[in-house]
Amino acid sequence: MIRSRRLSRFLPSLLAGTAAVLMLAVVLLQWQEADAPIATPVPRAASGAATLPASKTMAAITLDPAEEAIVLERPLFSPTRRPPPPPPSSATAAGGAAATKPSVPEPPPMNFTLVGIVRDPTSSLALLQPTNGKRVMSLRAGQALDGWMLVSIGIDSASFRNGAAVRELVLDFRRAAPPLPPPALQQ
Repeated sequence: MIRSRRLSRFLPSLLAGTAAVLMLAVVLLQWQEADAPIATPVPRAASGAATLPASKTMAAITLDPAEEAIVLERPLFSPTRRPPPPPPSSATAAGGAAATKPSVPEPPPMNFTLVGIVRDPTSSLALLQPTNGKRVMSLRAGQALDGWMLVSIGIDSASFRNGAAVRELVLDFRRAAPPLPPPALQQ
């Protein structure tokens, strides 16, 4: 009697553990089968049908010119399903554009790069390296260099204006810092 009481106390736990082990075994078996390649049957050609070599099975689809023209008139990925307008011819672009738009002078190139920004609570400086290798220069907002006026200084960028053209230089953190000048000889 004592033994049956002990067995009846542990029987639910024993059965639950056995069921859990069996379920784990089933899951593991299915998992192994999922990694195995799936064999798909290849349909056999009819007895009189010609078979193509494997290299020819994916032949390109060709359309006759009339069908191709219909497809090109209504492009699939265009929202309007209309072809894009043709590009302007070189004669039209040269003559027509010059007559309709006034020529705006191209701003001079920016012959400097932004290499640093110095900020304190009251002011900011942009450190600029000329492309010709001269010394690093510092500019405050409102100062100009090579025709470009420094308009604003951000955390990692500086904005410049030349007439109507506005350009922004961003610090390139991948580049190494410019070399320091040699220390002055002390006497």
